[in-house]
Amino acid sequence: MKTITHLLFACCLSLPLLAAEPQSEAALIKVLTDGASTHHQKNDACIELGRVGTQAAVAPLAALLADDKLAHMARYALETIPHPSVDEALRAALGRLQGRLLTGVIQSVGVRRDAQAVPALAKHLGATDPEVAAAAAVALGRIGTPTAREPLVGALGRVPAAAEGLLACAEAAVPTDACALYDRLRAAQVPSHVKMAAVRGAILSRGAEAGLPLLLEQLRSDDPAMFSVALRVGQELVGTGVTQAFATELPRLPAVKQVGVVALLGERGDGAAAPALIALVERGEPVARVAAIAALERLGCAAALPVFARLAVSKEDEQVVKAAQAALVSFSGQEADAMIVSLLDKPDNALRLLGIDLAGRRRIVSAVPRLLDLAASQDAQLAAASLKVLGELAGEGELNALLTILPKTPVLEAAERAVSAVCQRLSVLKPGTVAVIKAVYGVLPDGPQKEVTAKVAEMIKDGKTMLEINNGSFGDSAPGKVKQFEMTYTINGVPRKAKTGEGATLRIDVGAAALPPPVFKALTDAYAQANGAPKLALLRILSNIGGAESLALVRQAAASADPTLKEAAQRALCDWQSPDVVPDLEALITADKASRIGILALRAYVKLVPAQQVSVEQKRAALTRALEWATRDEERALIQATLKELK
Repeated sequence: MKTITHLLFACCLSLPLLAAEPQSEAALIKVLTDGASTHHQKNDACIELGRVGTQAAVAPLAALLADDKLAHMARYALETIPHPSVDEALRAALGRLQGRLLTGVIQSVGVRRDAQAVPALAKHLGATDPEVAAAAAVALGRIGTPTAREPLVGALGRVPAAAEGLLACAEAAVPTDACALYDRLRAAQVPSHVKMAAVRGAILSRGAEAGLPLLLEQLRSDDPAMFSVALRVGQELVGTGVTQAFATELPRLPAVKQVGVVALLGERGDGAAAPALIALVERGEPVARVAAIAALERLGCAAALPVFARLAVSKEDEQVVKAAQAALVSFSGQEADAMIVSLLDKPDNALRLLGIDLAGRRRIVSAVPRLLDLAASQDAQLAAASLKVLGELAGEGELNALLTILPKTPVLEAAERAVSAVCQRLSVLKPGTVAVIKAVYGVLPDGPQKEVTAKVAEMIKDGKTMLEINNGSFGDSAPGKVKQFEMTYTINGVPRKAKTGEGATLRIDVGAAALPPPVFKALTDAYAQANGAPKLALLRILSNIGGAESLALVRQAAASADPTLKEAAQRALCDWQSPDVVPDLEALITADKASRIGILALRAYVKLVPAQQVSVEQKRAALTRALEWATRDEERALIQATLKELK
C-alpha cells in the first residue's frame, strides 16, 4: 500500500511538469552547458533544440560530438538547424574524431549534403576502419556532385561501399552522366545487387531505343539475376519497339525463360506481341503454351480464339487443353461470343459440342436459334447437349419449338428436363391460402416450450410474411435458455415446414408458382397430341406444375385404357403435394391394398390427411381407416406415429 501511495504522489508531482510551457532556446543551451544537468536532461534538451535551435545552439551542440553518450542526440539536433555554421562544425569534427563518433559525424555530413566536405570525406575513404570508410562512401554518394564522384570511382574495388555511393550518384545524375557511371559500375567487381541496379540504370538511362541491345543481352544471359533485370526493365520501358524486341526473342529462349517473358508481354498489354504468343501456343513446350494462353486472354486477342477452340477439343497436353477451355469461357467481348456461335456450324462434332458447352457456360442468348436446330438433330449427343443448354437459356418464345422436338427426339429425358426447366422459369407466384397447423417456440424438441399456433396465424392474417423469432413476439417460454421455433403449415393445401433459431427472421411462403395461361395451353395441347413415351413425359411435366387443371388431366389419365399411361398417372397421384387427391388415393388403396400402387397411395394418404382443412376428429377417423387398410408393419408404424402427432 505504501508503494502505491508513493507512486501516486510521484505522478501528482509530475503533472505540473507535463503542463509546463516549452523552454526557450537559451534555457535549453544552459541545460547543455551546466555541469549540474543530468544526462537525461541534456538528452531532452538536444531533442528540443532539434526543433527550435538556431545558430546560437550550434557551438554547444558541437561540443557534444565527442561525448559517447550524447553525440548521437547532438547530431540529431545539428542536422535540422538551417545555418552554415553547422556544416563548419561538422567538417571540423571530421578531423578530430575517430571510430564510432567519426562514423556518426560522416553520416550527418551526408544527410546535409555538404559539398565542401568532399575532400575530407575522400580522405576517409581510405580509412583502416571499414565502418568509417563505408560511411564516407555513402555520404559522398548522397552529396552526388561531380567532385564527389571522383574519389568514389577511384575507390571502386578497394572500398566495398564505394559501389553503393557511386550508384547513388548515378541515380541523381542527368542521363548522360548517369549512363557513364552505370557503365563503370557494370564493368567493376561490385556486389551482385549493385551490378543488377547498374545494369537496370544503364538501360533506362539510354532510353527504349538505345538501351534495347543491352536489354536483350541480359535477356539472353545465363545469369538468372541478369535475366530478372531484363524482365523488370521490360515492365518499365514503354513503346511497341520494346514489345516487338521481346516477342522476337521469344522463340529463341528456353521454355523456363519463355514463361517469364510471356507473363511480361501479357502485363505490357501491347497487342504487338500477339503473333509471337499465338505461335508459341501452337508450337511451344506445354508450360510455355499455358502461359501464352493466359497472356493472350489478358491481351484480349480475338485472333487467338480459333486456336483456343482447336486446342480445347484436341488430344494434346492435358494442361494445355484445360487452359484453352478456361480461356474460351472467360474471354470477354462480343468477338468471343461470335466465334463460339460459329462453332455450332462446324462439320466437326467435337467443335460443335464445344460450342454448345461454351454457349451455355457464357449464357450466349444469340446462340439459341442455332441450338434449337441442333436440338432437333437425330444425333443423340448433339441433341442432348443442346437441350441441356436450352433448358438454361430458352424462354416462352422457344417453348413451342421444344414441344415440337420432344416427341421426335432420340433423347426424350433431355427434352423433358429442358421443357421442365423453361416452365419453372416462366412460372409466376400467385398468392395462396396459408393455414397454420401447429407452431411452437421453446427448447425443442423436449424442453420447455409454448404452442404459438394462434399467434402465428394471427400475424399471417395481418399480412406479415417475415416473422421475428424472439421473446418479444412469443414470450419467454424458457428463461435463460436458447430457444427454437418450428411450424407446420399449408399453402393451398400443400404441406410446408419451417424451423429456425431464436433471434432469426423467418420468411413464410405465401404463394405457389403457376404458369401463364398461354404456356399452360401449349403444354396441354402438346399432351393431347402426344402418344407413348412423349405423352408420359408431358404428363410428368404437368404433374410437377400442379394445380386444378393439371390434376384433372392426371385423373383422366388414371382412368385410361392404356395401362402404361394409367400407371404413370396413378404414380403422379401418389406424388401429388396437396390434399385435393385424398379421395383419389382412397380409391387406389381400396382397389388393391397389397399392390405396389396401393402401398404408395397409402403412404401418400397418411402424409396428406393431416394437411386437410378439417377437424382433428375427422383426421383421426381417416387415419384409423388407413390403419385398417394397411397390410404391412411399415405402414402401420407410420400411421401410428402420425396419429400421435395429431393434437
